[in-house]
Amino acid sequence: MHSIYKNILRIPTFKQQDKIIIMLILSLVTFSCENNAAEQQPVNTYFDLKGLIEKQIVYLNERKPKVTKTIMLNGKKEINATAGIDWKKELELFTQADINKPAYKNSYSVTKKNASEFEYLLNSGEDLNVRFLKIKMDTMRKQPYLIQALLKSENKIYKSEKYIELTFSNKNNEWQPVSYTVKGYQKLLLMDPKSFNVYAKIGL
Repeated sequence: MHSIYKNILRIPTFKQQDKIIIMLILSLVTFSCENNAAEQQPVNTYFDLKGLIEKQIVYLNERKPKVTKTIMLNGKKEINATAGIDWKKELELFTQADINKPAYKNSYSVTKKNASEFEYLLNSGEDLNVRFLKIKMDTMRKQPYLIQALLKSENKIYKSEKYIELTFSNKNNEWQPVSYTVKGYQKLLLMDPKSFNVYAKIGL
């Protein structure tokens, strides 16, 4: 009898079996989710401009630096300074210049002029807004100090061209954005083109 009781004690009760099954299912689900998450992580074909700009947006929204803008609109000049900037909107064009999309992976050719400078140029026959993206790197710090891009869009009633530039520098042992430029023009059907040139200095 004693041996029978010992054998019975070794067999999990129904509730214990349920617990074991649930634990196994949860571990399998967790493992599956982790694998799926790993599989879903994007693999960047080109420089991760979007990731860089998103970090700068967080940084600048926290610091709230004073920005001095010089604006030229159709030949008229205006200068203003403010710290009340929505940086997500302010740097939206730089986010739009990111070319890391699955559909674009064969759309650009990469030219490396040297170890610190490279350019993504839109291939012939492709019709995408970002015509080129240039990056200049500080090879010691592995950080970009100059980003340049050209965006063009055109349809039957609208045409625009925007050249954008963002510069960085090492200040107080921090890699910081120091200025940005947006210039170009936009034209509506049957209307004269409107030119603009914005230069902004970030006072961090």
